[in-house]
Amino acid sequence: MKRLQCKDIPDLPILDLVRKCSDQEVSIGDYQPIWATQFGPDGDNWDGYANSVRLAMPPGVPDRLVLAKMEGLIRRGLVQGCTCGCRGDFEITDAGRLAIQKLGGEGYGQKGTE
Repeated sequence: MKRLQCKDIPDLPILDLVRKCSDQEVSIGDYQPIWATQFGPDGDNWDGYANSVRLAMPPGVPDRLVLAKMEGLIRRGLVQGCTCGCRGDFEITDAGRLAIQKLGGEGYGQKGTE
């Protein structure tokens, strides 16, 4: 079986999830995070992790691949945040919103124009 690589993980679902967090469209109880995280649960309990970029990736993606994918999106200027292994605090950039629009993603990437 072929080993999963960053190029095998589509950008659009990740960008759209990060956009939703940046635009405060994601809720965790009464809390609306303004950033996405790289953390996820141990096991199948996703309660409290509605802002995890792992939700936009195939199941079972290893930590280092999650961070490598996010690092690539940062390098391309589509998101900003940190890939040191902390929670990430990923936010969408204007270039990321434009990429969502070009890829035809949900909400077309434009805050306030949906």
